Amino acid sequence: MTQTMTLTDQVVELIRDVLQVEVPEPDSDLVAEGLIDSLALVSLITEVEHEFGIRLPIGEFDLGRFRSAAQIAALVAEIASERRAA
Repeated sequence: MTQTMTLTDQVVELIRDVLQVEVPEPDSDLVAEGLIDSLALVSLITEVEHEFGIRLPIGEFDLGRFRSAAQIAALVAEIASERRAA
């Protein structure tokens, strides 16, 4: 991924590459629109952790934060920011 890509663009690309799913818009609800199912969601969570070098807090996990590429990007940015602040 290039450095000129936004974090949201990177998440959209990750979804396309890993799940073979075209994301219509960054705010598209991936679950409600039937683009991903629960198994694909688990794969996506694993890939997001791997790609961005983060660990998602299972105890605080909120499925709502994984409904769109934009929400995933915001979560990744939040976790990365908290890690830098620590």
